[in-house]
Amino acid sequence: MQRTVPTASDRLLRARDRFVASDPGLVRLVSAVRAVLAIASTLGVEYLVATTTGTPPLVPMMLGAVVAMLASFGIFDATRAGQAVTLCFLALSMLAGMGVALLVDRNRLASLTAFVVVVFVAVWVRRFGLRYFVCGMGGFMGYFFALFLSLRPEMLPGVAFVVAVAIVWVMLLTLVLLPIRNDRVLRRMLRSFEARLAGLAGTVLALDGHAPGTAERERAEARLASLLVRVNEAALVIDGQLGTPAAVADDDAARIVRRAVFDAELAVTALTRVGPGALDCDDARAVLTALHGGRWDAVRERAGRVADRVAAPGPRRLAVDATVLADARADWTAALDTAPEGALDTAPEGALGTAPEGGPATVGEAAAFAPAVQLFGGNLPGSAGTVTRLHRPPDPGRPASRLSLTTRQAVQVAVATAVAIAVGDALSEQRYYWAVLAAFIAFTGTATVAETVRKAAHRIVGTMIGLVGAIALVPVLGPDVAVVLPVILLSIFGALYLFRLSYALMIFFITLMLGELYALLGTFTVDLMVLRLEETVVGGLIGCAVSVLVLPTRTRSAADEARRGLLDALAELLGTVDRALRRPGPCEDLRAGARALDAALHQTLLLGRPLTRTWLGSTHRDVVHGLTACTAVAEHARRLARSAEGVSGTPALTAGCARLAQLTADAVAGRPVPAGSCAAVLDLLIGPAGGTGRGAALAREAGLLAAELPALLETGDDGPAPATVGRVRGPDGAPAAATVTVVDGSGRQLDRVTTGDDGGFAVRVPAGTHLLVAAPAVAGPAPFGEHVHLGPGTVLPDVVLAAPPPVRRRCPCRPGSVPAARAGPGGRAGVRPARLSAGGLRAAGPAPRRARRSRSRACPRGGPATP
Repeated sequence: MQRTVPTASDRLLRARDRFVASDPGLVRLVSAVRAVLAIASTLGVEYLVATTTGTPPLVPMMLGAVVAMLASFGIFDATRAGQAVTLCFLALSMLAGMGVALLVDRNRLASLTAFVVVVFVAVWVRRFGLRYFVCGMGGFMGYFFALFLSLRPEMLPGVAFVVAVAIVWVMLLTLVLLPIRNDRVLRRMLRSFEARLAGLAGTVLALDGHAPGTAERERAEARLASLLVRVNEAALVIDGQLGTPAAVADDDAARIVRRAVFDAELAVTALTRVGPGALDCDDARAVLTALHGGRWDAVRERAGRVADRVAAPGPRRLAVDATVLADARADWTAALDTAPEGALDTAPEGALGTAPEGGPATVGEAAAFAPAVQLFGGNLPGSAGTVTRLHRPPDPGRPASRLSLTTRQAVQVAVATAVAIAVGDALSEQRYYWAVLAAFIAFTGTATVAETVRKAAHRIVGTMIGLVGAIALVPVLGPDVAVVLPVILLSIFGALYLFRLSYALMIFFITLMLGELYALLGTFTVDLMVLRLEETVVGGLIGCAVSVLVLPTRTRSAADEARRGLLDALAELLGTVDRALRRPGPCEDLRAGARALDAALHQTLLLGRPLTRTWLGSTHRDVVHGLTACTAVAEHARRLARSAEGVSGTPALTAGCARLAQLTADAVAGRPVPAGSCAAVLDLLIGPAGGTGRGAALAREAGLLAAELPALLETGDDGPAPATVGRVRGPDGAPAAATVTVVDGSGRQLDRVTTGDDGGFAVRVPAGTHLLVAAPAVAGPAPFGEHVHLGPGTVLPDVVLAAPPPVRRRCPCRPGSVPAARAGPGGRAGVRPARLSAGGLRAAGPAPRRARRSRSRACPRGGPATP
C-alpha cells in the first residue's frame, strides 16, 4: 500500500489547522489582541491627557489600564448599544466603589467592614445578568484600587475625569475602530470546525497504521474519542453563534447552516468508524488524505472515484460519508454567502432566537430560529446555569436551600473576605488586600466546591511559578520603561489568551506583569514578592475552606442535576420524534432538539469530569463509565433525530419511542425505573430493525439508544414490578381515548384502565396470554380485541382501532328493506378484531363473508350489482 510522506508545506498547513481548531472562531486570540491594543492605547491616551493637564501620569495610566482590561474582558453584549450602556455602568460602578472607599478611609474598622459589604454586593448583583456581573467587578476593583493607590478624597474629581476619558476612548476603540462582526466570527468558527474535521481524518489514518492491542493504538483511540467530543463542542458553539444578531442573513440561513453542520457531524462520526479493511483501498485512503489536508474539491472527486471503481461495502460507505461532508460544507458556504456585509447592528438586539411578536408560531408558520445555547464571550457557558437550577425550587425542610446561587456565593465571599482580612492583616497591615483578592477571585466564575478549590489551587501554583520567574527576570530587564512596558503587554496577552486553557498559566503571566510593574515603581523586592505569595496562599486556602464549610454546593449534587437536565432534554427529543412518526409532514425541528441535548451533554461532562478522579488521584471507574454512557446516548439520539425525518412510524416504532420517552421522563421526575424496562423496548425493536429502508435505520438507532440507557435510567433495587404498557391510536393515527380491559382464560377480569391524553395505558397483570380489549370512548372506531402475551415490562405495539366498514345497501330501485349486517365478535356489525402477529398488530377489517351460492344481479338503472 502506498503511503505518502508529508512535505514541509503540508506540515505547516496542518500546524495551522491545529492552531485554528484549538480556538473556535479565534475568540481567545482576537480577545487577547483587542485587550492588549485597548490597554496600550489607553495608557498612551491617559499619558497625553496627564501631561497636558500637568498632573502626574502614574495614577491615570494605571486606572486607565484597569478600565480597558475590564472593558475588554467583560463586555459581552451582542449589539453596540448594549456595549455602550454596559461601559457606562462600568464607569459608574468603579466610581461608586472608589467613593465608598474614600468615605470610610479615615476609620480603619469602618474601611474593613465596608470591604466585606462591597464584596457581598458585588457578588449578589450577578443575579440580574451579565451586565451586573461586570458592574460588580467594577465596584470591587474601584474599592480595591482606592486602597492600592492610597487615594484621598480630594483626588476623586480628578479620578472621575480619568475614568471618563478611559471609557470614552474604549468606546471609540471597540465600537467604532475595532467593532466585533458576528458574521466574521461565524465564518471563523466554521473554519475551526473544518479544521477539527480534518484532524479527525488524520487520526483515523494514524489509527489504521497501528496494530490492535498496542499502546500506540490505545493512545490513538483515546485521541479519536477526545476529538469527537471537541467536534461536537465546536458544532454547539456554531449553533450558539447563529443566534447572535447579524451573524447570518435571516432565520432560514441559520437553519440551513445548522442542518449542514449537523449532517457533517454525523457523517464524520460514521467516517471515523469504518470497518476493518475499508482503508486497504488506496482510493479510500486518498479520500481521507484529501480531507486531512482540507482539499474539499478533491474529497468529492476521490469519493466519486471510489463509488465508481470499488465494490467493497467498507470503502463505498466511506465514500458516501465523505460526499455528505463535502455537500454539507457547500451548503453552509452558500448560506453564508447570502449574508449581508453589514455592521454589527444590522439586526436588532434579540432579532434571532426569539418568537415572533404575538406569541409562538402557529401551524404552517416557520418558527423563529432559537439557538440551543447562549454563548458567553464566544465560548460555551459554565456551570452556573445548571447549579442555579439545583437550588430551585426551594426545599421547605432545608432553609438554606431557599437561597439562590448568587446569594449563597455572596454569603460565602463575605465570610471568606472577613477571615482573609483578619489573617492577611496579621501578615501585613499594608498588603492584606492580596489575601482578600485571592479569596474573592476563587468564587468568580465558579459554582461548585470542586471548581472553587481547583481555581484557588491553580492561583497558588501560578503565583508560585510566577514569583520564581519575576525574581529571575526583573534584574535582567532593569527599570527601563521602553523594555519593561512591552514585557508587561506581552504578559497581559499571554494571561488573556491562555485563560480558558489554564488558569495557572494566566496567574503566572499576571505575577510576571506585577513584578515588572513594581520594578517600574521602584518597589520591587524579593521580600515583597514572597509576601504576595504568602497572602495569596492564605486567601486561596480560606476560599477553599469556606466553599466546603459554608453553604457548599456539592459537586456530585451539581453533576446529578446536570444528568437530570440531560435526561430531560432526551425525553423532550424522544417525544418530538414520537410526534413526528405519528404525524408525518412538517413538525418541530428535530435538529434543534438534538442540539439542546448536546448543550445538556456539555454541562454533564463539565460537572462530571472533576468526579472522575478521587482525592488520591485514582480513576473513579463508575463515573467514567457513566460519562461514557451519556456521550453514547447523545450520539445515538442525534442519529435517531436524523433518521426520523420524513418516516411514517409503524406501531412498533412509535410504541418503542414513546416508551423510551416515558422511561426517561420517569427518571427525571425521580420515579424508579425497574431493571429490564429498556430491554423490553429493545425486544420490541429487534424485529423492525432487521428490515430495510429508513424505518429500519430508525429502529436500529432507537435500539442502540435503548441498549445504552440502562446505565442512566434503571435502578438497581427491586422496586415495583414494571407494568405492561401500550398506546391506543385511532384510524387516523392520533391518540384515542379508550377503556382497556384484560381478561384471563377463565373469563376473570385482571385489570381495567382508561387511556391518557396521549393514548397510553399501563396494566399490571401476571405473565401469560390474556384477552386484551380496547373499547373506544366515542362512537365511530371499531373496538379491538385479541389474545396477546402480556407480562411485567412488556411493551406492546400500538393498538390501532379500525374504522367501521361502509354499510352495503340494496339497489334503491328494487323493493325490500335494507338487511342488517351480521354482528362480529367485537359487538359491531361486520367487524372483526385486529390480530397480533410476528410483524406487529394488524388493523381490524371487515369480517369474511360466508361462501354461498348466489349470482350478482345488475341494477336495472345502472347502479352497483347486488348479491
